[in-house]
Amino acid sequence: MKHRVPMPAKVLGTLGLIPFFIALFSSFHLTLDTLLSNIINTNSAHLQLNYSIIILCFMAGSFWGFSANAKVQRPFLYIISVLPTLYILGALLFPSQYQFIIIGIGFAFLLPIDVYFKLLGMAPLWWLRLRIPLTLTVITILILFQFRFFIATMIGNNFG
Repeated sequence: MKHRVPMPAKVLGTLGLIPFFIALFSSFHLTLDTLLSNIINTNSAHLQLNYSIIILCFMAGSFWGFSANAKVQRPFLYIISVLPTLYILGALLFPSQYQFIIIGIGFAFLLPIDVYFKLLGMAPLWWLRLRIPLTLTVITILILFQFRFFIATMIGNNFG
């Protein structure tokens, strides 16, 4: 059935959530955060920030692919495909205390672009079945991470 998410996309998409969860759980456990620091020379905040940026830009790249495969080449399609990357560049200009929520908003902005490409028939029929749950999970994780970041800042914990 063309509406079913292909197994490789489903599995790899789900596995792609692991670094988000690792960063979130590590932010609540000093031992895990220390382990991150010892193993990969980073902490939960840096992992969450960097991986979130990578994935958001990766999604913009998929939009570029849809645009490049369009039967009729329209500049607007390319413009909306680079907007998420430009947004993330702008997000990096904000103080770090807001970066996680701003990146979460960036992921929320991906959904209307996903829907647009789907409505144009440029995204696979199963695209939204994959993208919506993954994106909502990422947004939830980033909101929780931002909350944890604010709590740590309020109690004077040296978080991230």
